[in-house]
Amino acid sequence: MKNFAVVIPAYNEAETIRELVQRTLPYCQRVIVVDDASTDNTIANLEKLPITLLRNQTNQGKGASLWKGMQAALAMEVSFIITLDGDGQHLPEDIPKFLKQQESHPEHILIGSRLANKSVIPAKRYYANKIANFWISWAAGYPITDSQSGFRLYPATLLKIIDFKKLDKTKSFVFESEILIKAAKHKIYSYPIKIAAIYAQNARPSHFRGVWDIVQITRMVAWQLLSRGFYLQGLFNSLFQSRIKQWRLDTLGMDGFAMLFVSNLVILATGSLSLIFTIARVYRIAQQTPRQATSGTCYMVLGMRLNQGELAPDYKLRLNTAKAMFTQGNNILILGGNTSSATQTEAQAGKTYLIAQGVPAEKIYTEAQSLHTLENLQQARLFLKENQQQVTLISNRYHLARCHSLAKGLGIEHRLCAAEPQFKLNLRSLFKIIQESYLLHWYEVGKIWAHWTNNKKMLKRIN
Repeated sequence: MKNFAVVIPAYNEAETIRELVQRTLPYCQRVIVVDDASTDNTIANLEKLPITLLRNQTNQGKGASLWKGMQAALAMEVSFIITLDGDGQHLPEDIPKFLKQQESHPEHILIGSRLANKSVIPAKRYYANKIANFWISWAAGYPITDSQSGFRLYPATLLKIIDFKKLDKTKSFVFESEILIKAAKHKIYSYPIKIAAIYAQNARPSHFRGVWDIVQITRMVAWQLLSRGFYLQGLFNSLFQSRIKQWRLDTLGMDGFAMLFVSNLVILATGSLSLIFTIARVYRIAQQTPRQATSGTCYMVLGMRLNQGELAPDYKLRLNTAKAMFTQGNNILILGGNTSSATQTEAQAGKTYLIAQGVPAEKIYTEAQSLHTLENLQQARLFLKENQQQVTLISNRYHLARCHSLAKGLGIEHRLCAAEPQFKLNLRSLFKIIQESYLLHWYEVGKIWAHWTNNKKMLKRIN
């Protein structure tokens, strides 16, 4: 029997709190509800339930209520604590998912991640969470998929070594963000667990005040970043850690990482002007590149990491464009090895998809060894030389500038073709533009550095 407690902060949750607690009790006998000076029937609706009820005399906010409940749970000498929101957005029936993952990650935070199901989340809440994710991930130094989810599992060891001295209503939703940053400083990270996003039509208005609470979170994060000299390593890790896990040290080499270090120095030395210039370039190519067919060429499709064996939406856009452009006079070359836990490579998955769309199998070629864009294009160069074909390079608009520079550096004559009919500027595309600009800046600075130092090994790889 696992030794844990469930903490539920509640403020005016009369409509949902009793049912929520009743559904939680079968999974845990130690349920602690912290009433934050509710003015409705929240407390009355908890009568005769076998729980620990704590009460704030004045409204203190979610953070203070959570911390109070956690301290009560620690006094029970539990090994870990699960937190649930009191508004019914979380399913207590998902608790077994957390218990199972806790066995694999006993010293880390588990977070119920809702953002995969974008269609059911109110747009303002979704984008507010995405903005918060960016800042929290930067300050914590690793990617966090849902930094605002209140359905979590905290190890008791973490709660015993950190402290929060001033928790009041102004930090109501800052607490759950700040604890992730504090935990990361102790090498305690979070892992996502996919849960449903529940937003009932008749639900009470959220206590999360979009603009105000995001401002408070951003202010807290800004202080954390300023105190660490803007923590550029954290920014890099938050943007690219998932990619780094795909890259092998023997593939990138120490030279590649040395060039990354030089690239970061250039960004600092120029006050980020070099990166801003690169962003403008990536944006211009994303906006201006046409989506058009070129007869008699090979359509080259850059692969993309599979998500639990499934094609990502952006990867489908690339493949659908190749299919739409395809004629019997063209071939299609799909690039990409196995960069995930899937049983098939990116290229194999792409080929299977195109065959199902009616493209003849004999017209589709695959390269299934490469792990990143530079390797993609290196392998493509060998194929193109052997088959003496011109190439139309198909990728998403945000990706085209880096593809163009890498292909040009490798001496591949090519034309660009955008996967999307037109470029749409939104939060997601802006994030992608910045991410690609950082990688392109790394490549361009690294190339200059390799020439300046006459690093023949590196020049051979990128030329």
